[in-house]
Amino acid sequence: MLAAIVPPFVRIGGVVEPHEVNGRPGAIFRDRDGKVVNTLALDMLDGRIHTIRAVTDPDELARLGPVADARAVIRAAARSRIDPGSVR
Repeated sequence: MLAAIVPPFVRIGGVVEPHEVNGRPGAIFRDRDGKVVNTLALDMLDGRIHTIRAVTDPDELARLGPVADARAVIRAAARSRIDPGSVR
């Protein structure tokens, strides 16, 4: 899953910050302006990923700082998959 979403996200200027999320290993995804897009937390079992938990609710993400327009970020990332030169 991450191998599919991270490259187009980074191509449009997004940043994935490794971070503890709700006491679990995870990451904070920020757009090119540093605004929070979402978070992911990993539940681990026997050293393997058991569950991936995502938070996308803007009200919850606001605790981490200004929140991005996630739909606009998703559209831009999707465009970059189709045409890698279309980064805007």
